[in-house]
Amino acid sequence: MTADRTEKAKEILRRRTAAGGVYPSLEEGVRRIAGPEALVFYGGYDPTGDAIHIGHSVGLLLLKALARDLGHSVTVLFGDFTARIGDPTEKESARKVLSEEEIHEHMSTWDKQIATLFGDVPYTIKYNSEWLGLMTFADVIKLSAKVTVQQLLARDMFQERLKKERPIYLNEFLYPLAQGYDSVAMRVDGEIGGNEQIFNMLVGREFSKELLGKDKLVLATPLIINAKTGKKMSKSEGELIALTDSPQEIRRKILDIEDGTVKSMFELCTEKEQSWIDARQAAIDDGESPRQFKEELAAELIRMYHGESAVVEASGPTPSEPANSLVQFLIDNRIASSATGAKALIDQGAVSINEKVEKSWGVEVNSGDRIKVGKGRFYEVK
Repeated sequence: MTADRTEKAKEILRRRTAAGGVYPSLEEGVRRIAGPEALVFYGGYDPTGDAIHIGHSVGLLLLKALARDLGHSVTVLFGDFTARIGDPTEKESARKVLSEEEIHEHMSTWDKQIATLFGDVPYTIKYNSEWLGLMTFADVIKLSAKVTVQQLLARDMFQERLKKERPIYLNEFLYPLAQGYDSVAMRVDGEIGGNEQIFNMLVGREFSKELLGKDKLVLATPLIINAKTGKKMSKSEGELIALTDSPQEIRRKILDIEDGTVKSMFELCTEKEQSWIDARQAAIDDGESPRQFKEELAAELIRMYHGESAVVEASGPTPSEPANSLVQFLIDNRIASSATGAKALIDQGAVSINEKVEKSWGVEVNSGDRIKVGKGRFYEVK
């Protein structure tokens, strides 16, 4: 173990894991990761949607750093079997069970999206149906004997459902067992997942100890938190950016996030140097407008997912045709679906012409006008 490897391991874990999110401990995690032996790490992702998003990228970038900077072997596991069960984590009701056809449709472009993120850094893709699909009912019974009902019921989301008299289905109890067995089947040295996955990952840690005699590392990554609400940024609220989003859509979403979220997104979702991030945040703290910091985050994400040329393309306004009124302009450009919706946007002060908020429905839109809608949609009238 060299001093350089130790410092690199510390840097990676401090930036990309949650506080208290390394098991058995941060010190032990650094010791093993910095050691001379090439370890095997994996992160698992259930294909419940057709796009990888930046919530996924937090763990994927940690895997990438372990492979690129320290020479470890990393596997991206597609949970094509566990997606059929549905992870109950943080769910107040049972998740919809997906069909095999839906799962395979979702996964059809995942390998290309993963390749975009990893670039030339080596990694392996596996599917947990390869082993979970072969288990017999006797195997499941044997595995379930290693976890108690009390352990499962102690989870917060199950306690909430009990209080609200909402159902808890037996298949949801089986999810942690299935995820836990992934570690055994792949004989990994460590698992990476969001800190809401700690229970499931620790089940796998116990299985690895008992069935393999291995003391698996668990590296829990932070969630991307909305600085205003204090809640996880969610796909359902349209806050998360997909790797397949257009450059313009990435920029629009980033310009719409809370100012206090930018630094953590830079740290978790990009590979920008920590010293640069700290310096830019210090400038914001000293009074610099956070708008440029957001533009820089948008540019970095666009560069990662679409390449350098797309950065300039995304920063330009969308060209559009003149209209005889602002209301008609909003309808023609599909910003509003009706005159009522267009008027509501104008009344809310959400529309500016040439950097001045416009409150008149009937104002004429002319060639050369620059129109802004909300925080991040820009149009230049031809």
